[in-house]
Amino acid sequence: MEGYSVREHFMDRIYGEYQEYKASVLSCPNAEIFGRCYEIDVMVNFYEILVDIVDSLAERTITALLQRKNILTELYNAWLKKDDCNYREMESHVKDEAENMTEKFTIIQKGESHGKKCGCGKAAECG
Repeated sequence: MEGYSVREHFMDRIYGEYQEYKASVLSCPNAEIFGRCYEIDVMVNFYEILVDIVDSLAERTITALLQRKNILTELYNAWLKKDDCNYREMESHVKDEAENMTEKFTIIQKGESHGKKCGCGKAAECG
């Protein structure tokens, strides 16, 4: 194994963890897989991030990570303990868009009401 670097070992290790994770998820019933969609998405993202940043990680960091039992699972468990700002952003988006949809609905309702009152059926053309 001469010439086998710590980075290569790390890449092999996280690839193995990722493949093991995928196999375990795929062995689950469909309903359970559906229930684990968020977890799956996060685990895939963590794997891809590690692959992307491995060249910029210090060898000491990689060595420390390699001492962990399951890197991806530990990252995921730590992630669950963090405040999820992405959820807050989505919540804000849903509230904003619901308000926009309500405003558009109100405008349409007013137009339909006006058309019925004057008998033209087309509020935009009615003065």
